[in-house]
Amino acid sequence: MHERIPRGFATAAPMRSTEAMNGAATRTRIAICVPVRDEFDSLPALLDAFSKQTAARDCFVVCLLFDGCLDGGQTYADARAPLLDYTLVSERIERQTVANAGRARRAAMALGTRTLAETRRGGDIELLLCTDADSVPATDWVETSIHALKHADVVAGYIERPDAPPSDMHRRVERYWERLRCLQRTVDPLGHDPAPSHPSQGGANLGFRADVYAALGGFDDVATHEDVRLVTAARAAGYRVRHDRSVRVATSSRVHGRAVDGLADTLRARQSTRAMPAVQNPDAALARYRLCAQARAAFDGLADAATARTLAERSGRSVAELRAIAGECASAESFVMQLVREPENTEELALDSAEQRLAQLETAHGCPTA
Repeated sequence: MHERIPRGFATAAPMRSTEAMNGAATRTRIAICVPVRDEFDSLPALLDAFSKQTAARDCFVVCLLFDGCLDGGQTYADARAPLLDYTLVSERIERQTVANAGRARRAAMALGTRTLAETRRGGDIELLLCTDADSVPATDWVETSIHALKHADVVAGYIERPDAPPSDMHRRVERYWERLRCLQRTVDPLGHDPAPSHPSQGGANLGFRADVYAALGGFDDVATHEDVRLVTAARAAGYRVRHDRSVRVATSSRVHGRAVDGLADTLRARQSTRAMPAVQNPDAALARYRLCAQARAAFDGLADAATARTLAERSGRSVAELRAIAGECASAESFVMQLVREPENTEELALDSAEQRLAQLETAHGCPTA
């Protein structure tokens, strides 16, 4: 149930960043959706972060979904709510023995959707943002999210771990994947997702146009990777997904988390070994990126025999097969996803060797700094 009835969002001055998006009769209204499970110690910093936003307070409402919390977090949040300069609503669902990230995040988004509906009027632009209770959004997070969603249907923001130690091997691996994504977007550019981009699709920093989220059916009720599944589904359905480094959230490097096989488990496993990690060979990745670029360019021209024949030779598919796949795809991006599958058994190199080779490829292709 709602602990507070949200006040209206449209009485104060409009946000500076949404003047171009908003017309005289149009409001941008945002629900920030946060699942919480026994994270009392993280709540003060999270609630303070929303008070520091550069966005106008009346354009967003914070929706905390307490996943059967036993630590008094909801009592604390409800006590602070009347003192905050933004609207906060809360709801509690029954506790399950094993935490289910997808179930909790789906419930948080449902709370945000209902909250926006309570004060909806025709012409409103509605956005859903989500983060985690152990995360702290940058002061311009709401503002940059709105800007990103002018150019896309879904935004995957950048997740930082400022408390990671300098020797953190996982951070080095993350940095390698960020550089590899920059190479990808340089070789296979997307107008709505320009280089340097980044590879993260974590639920600690995602934003959706509300109608797109509804059309996708929301987060799956699964224990892990609900975030990656939904973003992948958006791309496959033809929606524009933007991986924006300016939309920033800081999250913790804790090694004991709620989700099985989540970031905390990955960090703990990597800390327990001194072996150099193996990562995807950048040359193999580059060959795949070039094929993606060729497929993207050919998507609208497969009726041309020469275009179709060239892509068939490169991809190992017949012309008829290519045209059949294209006929089932909503966009060039979904065509690329169908034609150039993520490799199951990638050619790998030790991280240090891969970093050296990637540096050579970055120079050769003029990659911007990630």
